[in-house]
Amino acid sequence: MAKRAWLLLPVILVLVVATLPAQLLAPRLGLPAGVTQIGGTIWSGRAVWQQSGWQPLAVSWRWRGGLDWRWQADGGQSALEGRWRPGAVAVLPEVRGRLDVERLDLVHWLEIARPVGSLQLDLVDVVLADGAAPQASGEAIWRQAGLTGAIQEPLGEIEITVEQAEDGLRLLVRSLRPAPVQIRGSIVLTTGRYEADLWLRAASGRPRLTAALAELGQLQPDGQIRLQVGGRTGL
Repeated sequence: MAKRAWLLLPVILVLVVATLPAQLLAPRLGLPAGVTQIGGTIWSGRAVWQQSGWQPLAVSWRWRGGLDWRWQADGGQSALEGRWRPGAVAVLPEVRGRLDVERLDLVHWLEIARPVGSLQLDLVDVVLADGAAPQASGEAIWRQAGLTGAIQEPLGEIEITVEQAEDGLRLLVRSLRPAPVQIRGSIVLTTGRYEADLWLRAASGRPRLTAALAELGQLQPDGQIRLQVGGRTGL
């Protein structure tokens, strides 16, 4: 009888782990700030990610075998999915889908104009850890890109190539098609900071637009506007 009891012990331990509430393990999972209402288990659960001023994202995950979990997040104009590897930091081997660009809180980058549109993400090897620069590679397409506010102009479609830099991430930015405003340049993300060096050019024959864009940065002799800004990312 005692031998049978020992044989049942591994089964009991597996059942305990399989049904352990995800909320109890949350402090060890490297979840971002704002994740609340955690329910279910580590193997199949759900939560809500609340960003101040925005519609919450409903997040769910499920283990499909192996080392990675499948996850998805939906809310408003955003719909993301991918793979997640639980641990002390947020490791996302795959992130795909649509993200409302306004959720990135870029209004402080341009001050008098607010970016609009959505990012179509196709990223791999994403790592987010407190006190460290983000890691990732892949690309994003900024669709229906535009500015609203003091400057209201479409930007067309913009490609953003994501690559690892020595001290963080480098985002290479370029317009894919003709638009009233063309853009190229780079953004470097380090630990809690960003440094953007972007070049804007208004369409030919739009001197008023060139003058408006000059309010964002420095007007160059060739008519381009160089925008150099930096600050904290809040990540």
